[in-house]
Amino acid sequence: MNKYLNLAYWLLVVIAVVSVLVAGQAGFSLWQTNKINAFIAKPSDFKDVPQHLKAQFAQAYNDVEQGKTKKALERLTTVLETKDRDLEAAAYFNRGNINLRQARSLLADESARLPLIGLAKQDYRSALLINPSLWDARFNLELALALVPEEANDTKKYTKKKGAKSRIVKVVGFRVDLP
Repeated sequence: MNKYLNLAYWLLVVIAVVSVLVAGQAGFSLWQTNKINAFIAKPSDFKDVPQHLKAQFAQAYNDVEQGKTKKALERLTTVLETKDRDLEAAAYFNRGNINLRQARSLLADESARLPLIGLAKQDYRSALLINPSLWDARFNLELALALVPEEANDTKKYTKKKGAKSRIVKVVGFRVDLP
């Protein structure tokens, strides 16, 4: 009986140690999550930006508010590495918004306007591929298409010109075995 009590004692000690380690890890994870949530709530209160992608997304929004659109685009591009589909779609949508705002602030005859609208359309389409239910992305894509319409592809059947001749080219292949 003594043997079983000794085994039960050590088993209880192991369970207690493992429980303390798991509780410590959960507490540390909770502390990190609270720190990131506090940053997301008010990014201007913090000096450094956490490496968490949602914190980078929040800082990109803050950068846009401060007029640092280039820095915001860089941050949103880093957010695209996420596995969270909703966050990725939101990052594409916000990149499209930044490019569309920049394009609309330019004059109609400026050369930088067309590429910015093209980038915005590409980002809106990427967001819609990830999440087709983003109605804001659909609306903004329509705005971008209204600014720079795209031509519809002609689906005419190809016809040969009169007098055009066809040529048949026969290719003969060979094999060389190297030593």
